[in-house]
Amino acid sequence: MDPRAASAASTKPLRIFFHAPGIAAHRPVALLPRLTGAQSTTSDVISGLHPNHLLTGNRGNIIHAEAPAKIFVKSPNGSAYGNLAEIQTTIGQDYAARMEECFDLIIISMANFIRPDHDGSRLLGSLKALEDRVPVVVLGCGLQGNHKLSDMMPSNAGLIDWFNQNAVVFGVRGAKTATWLEDNGFQNADVLGCPSLYAYPHSVMAQDGTAARAKGAEVEVMTAGYVKINKGVFAQRGIDLARAFAKTRASYVFQDEPWTFAGLSDTPGIYNEGNNEFRADLLDPWLTRQAGSPVHFQRYYYFHEAGAWRQAALRHDVYIGDRFHGGVAALQAGVPAIFLSHDNRVAELTEHFGLPHLTTRAFARKGLAAVLDEYLAPEAIHRMKTLYAQRSREFFAVMARAGLSPAISAVPVPDPLPSAPPAPALSPLRRLARRLVR
Repeated sequence: MDPRAASAASTKPLRIFFHAPGIAAHRPVALLPRLTGAQSTTSDVISGLHPNHLLTGNRGNIIHAEAPAKIFVKSPNGSAYGNLAEIQTTIGQDYAARMEECFDLIIISMANFIRPDHDGSRLLGSLKALEDRVPVVVLGCGLQGNHKLSDMMPSNAGLIDWFNQNAVVFGVRGAKTATWLEDNGFQNADVLGCPSLYAYPHSVMAQDGTAARAKGAEVEVMTAGYVKINKGVFAQRGIDLARAFAKTRASYVFQDEPWTFAGLSDTPGIYNEGNNEFRADLLDPWLTRQAGSPVHFQRYYYFHEAGAWRQAALRHDVYIGDRFHGGVAALQAGVPAIFLSHDNRVAELTEHFGLPHLTTRAFARKGLAAVLDEYLAPEAIHRMKTLYAQRSREFFAVMARAGLSPAISAVPVPDPLPSAPPAPALSPLRRLARRLVR
């Protein structure tokens, strides 16, 4: 029987292999059964944090990579995180048979891999070696930039082709990625957005901008962006972001930036893992000197796992930032989010879900209070929730092809907003008075 049909027909929770860095834990070298990865040793210097960072790369990866394990009904003890290429290397010749024995489905969480510098050889090799014995679902695939297929490494072009021909679901994040794929002969993609938006749907639907709008310019903002240094040059997007938040109460979340701060790599006590914070009194003056422009935030965060990220978001009234998954972390906690969009990665995701977005310069020009009034107005949030409920239905309808079902109840379509009460009727005397005034 075709394993795809077997998976779809099964009434038992699926044993799912999640190919993604959903948690920051070291993989044990010892080949003993029932071992789990160990967390990193606590460090208070940037250089000491780097081995932990390498486990997931950009911390936004944790948000999208943990999502598939949260979304679907699964066998909890029969499912696992892992890396297909490393499993293949460890098992060797019996790799395909062992994967078929242990798992009913493989879910691969991708991101911006459709770009010239991505090498898909290891993942492609491990997928071909499966010999089609375990069905594969791919989620979150995205285009970075707008390059020709011929610009891709052959291994990456081959990986795209494998997904297109063999995946039960070839999920891409937005219409622009789907169009690029179609233009290059890949016809089997489904536009599904990023799986991270479906992990906590009731939090997304519970967001309310009333409190943030009421506080106006005094609102507590969580932000993220590109406060980083590349080859000695401070990123202009980071400078623009810092300027836009110069007179606000804002906290900044690092994702991959600290590894560019060479002058601070071994400064003792700069980071406290207990509260996930860097010392603002050390970072503000140092970053200001590097940028040649004031950089000031109330707090600087760096998270080892997604739960702490969501909890920190609850200390704030709104997320406004230039990192998509930073905003998703806030939405997952029920905190409203406004996205600062500068490239096709953020643009197609915000457009797919109807999430509020504008450029950093437009944000600075409008001002914080005006942006909150416009983008968190009841009508704007209601439109977003209505589209989000539709996208959620579309997502799980496609996932049913692979035998996957949502772990929690579907979000309902929001009730219509109450219409404004009609103006009270004027008495005959007042109507006469109004005519005389005219």
